[in-house]
Amino acid sequence: MSVEMTEPRYGPGSSDLSRGRASSAPSGKAGEIAMELERRMMVGSYRFGESLSITQLASQFDASRQPVGMAISYLRNMGYVDVIPQVGCRVVSPSPAEIADFFFAMSRIEGAVAAFAAARHFGGEAATLQTIAAREPPKALETVDERLAYIRTLNDYHEQIWRMARSETLESRVGGLRQLSIFYLWQGARTLAPVAAQQLVGERAAIAAAIGARDAGLAQALMETHIAHKPRVSGVVP
Repeated sequence: MSVEMTEPRYGPGSSDLSRGRASSAPSGKAGEIAMELERRMMVGSYRFGESLSITQLASQFDASRQPVGMAISYLRNMGYVDVIPQVGCRVVSPSPAEIADFFFAMSRIEGAVAAFAAARHFGGEAATLQTIAAREPPKALETVDERLAYIRTLNDYHEQIWRMARSETLESRVGGLRQLSIFYLWQGARTLAPVAAQQLVGERAAIAAAIGARDAGLAQALMETHIAHKPRVSGVVP
């Protein structure tokens, strides 16, 4: 499901899509390259198993091999690429079973956080979450800009739940996994993406309502189902 490659978007245009970046992320030119490559991963510009040439990337970013190598090391640590001695760098290619396991584990974490949010929110936080959940679903997800807009909504939604859950220590360790999950989902069937998005938007609205009603058990159950079946709904696993 490759999408058209765009020129690097350094700075504010892409920073909001890297909220889950690890504290070990490189700085300077290497950090700019890492941020752009991560953005490309998250919008499906690279396919599972695709080779990445450090030489070509260095030319593309008008940089030496050193900052590109540092950016690749960061992506490897975050789970996007494998670096194979004597072979080179390539995008990871997890099996369907591994992807299913990943989302099952994530569903348990996000389910617990939804329950925390239902029990701990106050003021207008639940109303804010419901407003985010009520945003219009995407009519198409073909272009990079359409995908970026959808990812922003996903990040806004989950970050609001985490804010309501008040579990900062856990959040700092899970944010990168959420970004990785977005990368996995764009590997699904392109024709299923808009249909899957429509279904998942409805599920997020139901979760937001349960959290607002302080029904922790229902919020947890709905969130677990929502996360666990994402790969199947999106066509990433059969």
